[in-house]
Amino acid sequence: MDIYNDTVKSLVLNPEFRKWVLYPDPELNKTWKQYLSANPASVTDVELARELILELFSNQYPLQNKEYKEIWDKIETETTKEDQQKQFGKVVPIRQGMVQAQITSTKAAFQLGYFWRIASILLVALGLGFLASRYMLPEPTAEIPQPVKNVVFNNPPGVKSSISLADGTRVMLNAGSSLSYEENRFKAVRDVFLEGEAYFEVAHDPDRPFTVHAGGVNTTALGTSFNIMAYKGEKQMISLVTGKVSIAFPDLKNEEILLAPKEAISISTDKRLISRTEFDEDAILAWTRKTILFDDTKLAEAIRALENWYGVRIHFQNQPKPGMHLSGKFHNETLENVLEGLSYTAGIDFLIGKDQVSIKFNK
Repeated sequence: MDIYNDTVKSLVLNPEFRKWVLYPDPELNKTWKQYLSANPASVTDVELARELILELFSNQYPLQNKEYKEIWDKIETETTKEDQQKQFGKVVPIRQGMVQAQITSTKAAFQLGYFWRIASILLVALGLGFLASRYMLPEPTAEIPQPVKNVVFNNPPGVKSSISLADGTRVMLNAGSSLSYEENRFKAVRDVFLEGEAYFEVAHDPDRPFTVHAGGVNTTALGTSFNIMAYKGEKQMISLVTGKVSIAFPDLKNEEILLAPKEAISISTDKRLISRTEFDEDAILAWTRKTILFDDTKLAEAIRALENWYGVRIHFQNQPKPGMHLSGKFHNETLENVLEGLSYTAGIDFLIGKDQVSIKFNK
């Protein structure tokens, strides 16, 4: 069958033409370019048919051939009746009325009006049901999972911060420490993740326990205040000030441990040594009160505390004595004053640069 019928009706009903209009590709462009070159009188028909398809039949809602045929029959019937009623003198069939090589301004105006008459009849022919189902009703959409948004509080060395969480829990985060949680889940599940040291005053909510995940240990509370020290490579210490907490070890099959106020639990880095003890609140919470307290503290832990507190890097000029510990209490002091105080008890000399500290141990 010849696909190149030179009428608007045949072009609209032609699936190859619709494919070219809605899904053009180089091969179809070449085919229809050749057709227009061989049939210059059909340029107007092609343009009108193309506009009708683009205006009324988007490629999102393709019509079946049967639907095109039924709609066009309606168009042809109605436009013929309208032309007769207006007594143009001569009914111009669609096949003849738009196949003229030379188009006068009167004919152009007629075709413009004719286009909109066809468009109007198409809309009526489609009916309210068609419009509602294809154009007005929202398309079903797949539920898109919300991206995970992590809220992170990261204190560099030398910086401490006080944080208020969305549930009313207050956190004091030590220097060189970080606290994070998933924002989307926090309203339902109060889970936070700690690396370093923090003191928590947990807002009471019996329906939503508050859990701190730190160093492979989970500490859960309802309305409680407690301190967790969980620096990488060091033993972990959980100290309960008020309320009650349960401590779980996800990687181990040990039963949960319950702490009472003024109790602490010390956990070795390999989780093999776990001990319960009482603690001195002033010592455990000294850092929250602008106080550095070394009580027979291992040298490595003391150096880490000073680096985090003052935001410096400390280097040794020589090796310290094996098993060296430090003691001293310093309230809101400068780094120079702290090192000056330690120099008497530990036997050290020091030199402070901008953000570097050099220490020499006296033999």
